Amino acid sequence: MRLFILRHGQAEPYRRDDESRELVDAGRGEVKAVISRQAHLMGCPAVWGSPYIRAQQTAVIASEILGVPQGVSHTLAQLTPDASPAALIEELYQSGLETLLIVSHQPLVSHLLDTLCGPSEQHGMNTASLACVDCDVMAADMGRLEWLVHP
Repeated sequence: MRLFILRHGQAEPYRRDDESRELVDAGRGEVKAVISRQAHLMGCPAVWGSPYIRAQQTAVIASEILGVPQGVSHTLAQLTPDASPAALIEELYQSGLETLLIVSHQPLVSHLLDTLCGPSEQHGMNTASLACVDCDVMAADMGRLEWLVHP
């Protein structure tokens, strides 16, 4: 599987109701910029997103740029900030997809990179950072980080 991992764009300041925080204009712009610069993403057939508003908004922007017909293909609780990388990896394995873009949050995105590719200080992801991981088998320690870009 070729897995693209996107952290949501810059959002409103933290508050108690974290799930409802929305993207700010700068966040929308950084998502558009990072997705538009990655020709590798063109033809990506599916976008999965966290149920949190800022991740859904990010996923919609990415879907529109990539021409994914149904927008956010799948919303998963396994993509929330404190979700288990192991549970997400199992969901990815079960999907049978060859290419996928997921939109999530810190700390999950960095933990997922560490789990798939081995721990590294290089796995820090800012808002709208995008990583590409190739996995012959979707399992822990079976991924190769191809690239990681920041807006």
